[in-house]
Amino acid sequence: MDDNTNYQEDYEEDLLSDIFPLQEQTSGRKKSHVWDHYETHGIKKHGHVGCICRACGWKRAVGKVCEMVDHLALSCTKVSIETRQIFLQEVRNRNTHPPSKKTKKITASFESIEIENSKVKRINHALTRLFVCCGIPFSIVSNPFFIDFVKSLCPAYELPNRVTFAGSWVNQELATVATIIYDEAQSSTNITLGIDGWAGPNGQSIYAFILILPTGKEYIHSLKDFSLYSHTADFISKEILKVIEDVGCDKFSSVVSDNASTMVAAKKLVNEKYPHILPVRCITHHVNLLTTDIMKHEFSKSTISKCMTIIKYFKRSYKSGALLSEEIKNNFIEGGGLKGYCVTRWTTSFECLQSILRCERALHNVFEKNPDTLSTEVKEIIRNRIFFQDVEELTKVIQPIKDVLTALEYKSTTLCDCFIQLVKLAIIIKSSSMLTNTEFRSFCLEKFNLRWSQFDFKLYMLGFFFHPLYRGKGLKIGIFRQICHWAIELLINKVNGGKNSANQLVAQMSDYKDYKKPYEFGYVDTYSVASWWKMVEQKDNWIKEIALLINSIAPHNVGCERVFSVLGWMCEKRRSRLSVDRMHAMASLHAYYVTNASSEMKYAFSGLSDQQFFAELNKSFNNLSFSEEEIEEEKDELFQLEIEDNEDEDLAQDQEELSKADNKIIMDKYFDINDELQKALGVEVSVIIEREPVIITPYDHGDKNFDIDALIDANLDE
Repeated sequence: MDDNTNYQEDYEEDLLSDIFPLQEQTSGRKKSHVWDHYETHGIKKHGHVGCICRACGWKRAVGKVCEMVDHLALSCTKVSIETRQIFLQEVRNRNTHPPSKKTKKITASFESIEIENSKVKRINHALTRLFVCCGIPFSIVSNPFFIDFVKSLCPAYELPNRVTFAGSWVNQELATVATIIYDEAQSSTNITLGIDGWAGPNGQSIYAFILILPTGKEYIHSLKDFSLYSHTADFISKEILKVIEDVGCDKFSSVVSDNASTMVAAKKLVNEKYPHILPVRCITHHVNLLTTDIMKHEFSKSTISKCMTIIKYFKRSYKSGALLSEEIKNNFIEGGGLKGYCVTRWTTSFECLQSILRCERALHNVFEKNPDTLSTEVKEIIRNRIFFQDVEELTKVIQPIKDVLTALEYKSTTLCDCFIQLVKLAIIIKSSSMLTNTEFRSFCLEKFNLRWSQFDFKLYMLGFFFHPLYRGKGLKIGIFRQICHWAIELLINKVNGGKNSANQLVAQMSDYKDYKKPYEFGYVDTYSVASWWKMVEQKDNWIKEIALLINSIAPHNVGCERVFSVLGWMCEKRRSRLSVDRMHAMASLHAYYVTNASSEMKYAFSGLSDQQFFAELNKSFNNLSFSEEEIEEEKDELFQLEIEDNEDEDLAQDQEELSKADNKIIMDKYFDINDELQKALGVEVSVIIEREPVIITPYDHGDKNFDIDALIDANLDE
């Protein structure tokens, strides 16, 4: 009898022992080899004895083989990688033997009971995807209406019970996915690790660790419950290092998180141990702080408050709401009706303002035709033309910020993409014709300079320079020298460079900037930046090494926010008792299925292009994840513009330093805003990163102790 058959019998015996007490047995077959990793615990009862994991101390009153294997393969944090891989394979092989033959029923002549084993596996896989990705409770599998629906489609298919489905099936899928993710991570370089925290449904402090591959794929490495620990920088850094060393420290290029003081200190400790792993501040959180700053101004608060007064009234008054809906239809207004503002939803401020402008004509029509249905306060706001002018003026500032946040929804977004959006924002704020309210314009300029001063400037400037379409267009004299200095620092830390390779890097950067060979060919936006750099053939091509590194860094940890949104959606009131391990399993499967949806699904959205496919997929998941009722419930509670943020601890000091400077935009120190630069920035760039091949040829980098500034001066003078 093979191991797989023994395992299946153990598993079936485990399930039956939960229902029917087993008689005491004096003999039996040999214990499974999984017991080599466990100590026995307690007294034998109903054919089972308790177990304690030798690695981490995990224990069960009844040691069931299936649960013990699942723990070592999927949950144990202290077991060796070799042992984990052995049991991962064992979980993957579960239920792969042919089903036992059963006696045919008399009803066999009326309906087909024959079904191929391969088809059963496909259905099992599709059913697991459905329940995980759509957030359906596992108990539905036993619902008579669901059973009747499945039997109507395929009478021969036998549905599992809830225990088997939620346990064995999900764990088997997770083992398969975990193996695929591990293999992809091992074959990749320049991985970015995203980390963020979340308050779970039962008050747990859950941290997500996301692997962001250079291809743009995002996979969940682990979800960890840190409720019992103090979230110090030392503790967080050790947890980050565990993940890095589990995958392989040579595989990572950066760690991205928000800018909370604990996270900043933790990333610094990681960088001290592994200098080639760069600490990156999440650009999404950073840009959203600018939105928060602008919305705190009295002009913004007054304008958005009036918008919300109109929106709430039409949402709560059924007659006025119906009249407005009719006017929207009659005037063929596209984009929907009024949308509310929620502080925690990053782009809702723009959507709120835009909806007011979009429905301006409809609002006036309701006011003119049915004034009795409106309150005095609403009528005063609608008849005031200055109100709509204020909304339009505030929209001019919020829209470019919203464009940055929207650009970050794409997994292929790079440092350069974000930097270009920030430069555009600076140009708009600097424009004297943009805002008529000079006091508000000065306030926006002040806040933009403040956030710009906190900006992780080096990496983004390098991303802008190493994009072949821009090559540092608009940079002022002397800024190229700083860029060379930053690039050499990366060369030393990332590829163990020295004086010789630094000399060549500066020469290569100078030729690249001036369109000299082999960098003379232009950039076509139908190809990726990585593809462009791979076409550059040159001996000891250090500039390509640095350029591919910079373009592989993920500038945000939006993937963590997506995971928390999915978890919040899964852990609804009916499922608030999900364990962290079960949440990890479901979230990991969800992230993998969505990331690889085009290859996972065989029938849905067939015939569409990749872009159309993902657009339809995002549309369906957005509808599932965020209902209008959930947003409505938050509006009254969260419509507080004076919110706190743990990223603003050093705000007062930065504010004091900036107050001494002239009231000019800081970007002016680096750029000449000329026609050439503005024309270049008007080009939209779509970046897809490819993996950089490993350089095998050894190179003599030279002495590591040298004066970087003297080296740059010598090269640039030549």
